[in-house]
Amino acid sequence: MIRKSFWKSRWLTFVLLIFDAIFYSFLWFGAYYLRRWANPFFANPINDLVNYIKAAPGFLTVWLFATAYHGHYSHKEKISSLNQVSGIFKAAMAGLLGILALAHFLYKNLELGRTVILFSSLFNFFYLYISRTYLRELKRRCITAGIGSIKCLIVGAGECGTKVMEHIIGHPEIGFDLIGFVDDDPLKKNVSQVPVLGNLKEIPQIIRQHNIEEVFLAIPSLPHNRQMDIIVESDGTGVDFKIVSDIFGVITSQVKIGEIDEIPVIKLKPGSLSPTQSLVKRIMDVIIAILLFIPALLIWPIIVLYIRMDSRGPAIFKQERIGKDGKSFLLYKFRTMYIDTPKFQEAPDHPDDPRITRIGRFLRKYSLDELPQLINVLKGDMSMVGPRPEMPFIVSQYEEWQYRRLSVKPGITGLWQIVGRKKLPLNQNLEYDFYYIKNQSILLDLIILWKTIPAVLFGKGAF
Repeated sequence: MIRKSFWKSRWLTFVLLIFDAIFYSFLWFGAYYLRRWANPFFANPINDLVNYIKAAPGFLTVWLFATAYHGHYSHKEKISSLNQVSGIFKAAMAGLLGILALAHFLYKNLELGRTVILFSSLFNFFYLYISRTYLRELKRRCITAGIGSIKCLIVGAGECGTKVMEHIIGHPEIGFDLIGFVDDDPLKKNVSQVPVLGNLKEIPQIIRQHNIEEVFLAIPSLPHNRQMDIIVESDGTGVDFKIVSDIFGVITSQVKIGEIDEIPVIKLKPGSLSPTQSLVKRIMDVIIAILLFIPALLIWPIIVLYIRMDSRGPAIFKQERIGKDGKSFLLYKFRTMYIDTPKFQEAPDHPDDPRITRIGRFLRKYSLDELPQLINVLKGDMSMVGPRPEMPFIVSQYEEWQYRRLSVKPGITGLWQIVGRKKLPLNQNLEYDFYYIKNQSILLDLIILWKTIPAVLFGKGAF
């Protein structure tokens, strides 16, 4: 059986990539031979084929990148024909402009014919339209015939869940195969002949037993913590979650607004970095940490001197923190509080906290106290971007779902710092941490780092 995993798999992407590369290459040389056939209609004959062979790798790279950038390998469940044509047009325009730029700058000495570039771009547009239209129609027919439909489960057999069921059954072309409900009401055995398979505690077991691929959480009144428990308990099953509500307060994953007919949903998908992305992130961490550590050494002695002059005690503060996978490590900071302050207490929530020293207020406002954490990054205990490194006594108070924030390395900066920094209460910091974990990418890290600069320079929300 063709499952949803096939329609969204890397195999399908790989197959499309190979086909695109073959046809783009064929059409590139086809455009050349068409132009050569039309030599009598032009003032100058076309130049040698070898020039177009040399340009082929660059041409192919530009077109494949334009195709990928505009989403033609994303395999979305639903895409309208209008959106498809729009995306194909954008890819074609990007490919055309990219090739013109290559021809003008990199391949200027090859004197590529502009007619060949225009012909090939036109051919590629029609190829892309025909191939993606055929793929969309093939997928629609398979799903309508029950091939490759997505096995789904509805959590909640109440009014909201019933509405979801009616739309799924009434619109088979969407591609969902409803297996059943899950509900804590022992009196509910079925809803319109759709069985209730068990209660909420049995969700992971039901998912595995029936090979469920998507779960609709359709209990708007379900507490946020319980929703998070369900998602975390089912994390190893690989299912996608869709929240049938617009009031889900704890955003914890890739958030993608979609519809089941008229019903708005928030789609939750497992998110993590690939091994290659993890390696790139680590390399980026080391490079950035080194680049920042070198100038930091210039002001390091000055900061140490001011701290020692302002209050008694060491300049460097060391404290146990909890890192990735719950492993403890020793975190380094410039000391900003008096030496007799208890080590494990809630962090200050206002600038006038009596625990903070005079120089400490300045260091905390501009995040200079965190400079020694660059050592933690170089050691591999921390990353430049990630959740806040938390103290053991706070982690010990976590509910089960909150331990998910320990699945990545803590960071010197993060979403909670650039959005509101320490003005945010702990529970909202966790929300931003979960959003980061589920949406983590190299690009997101770069955006957070970039936005951290003005937050630090203007001392925004730090104390």
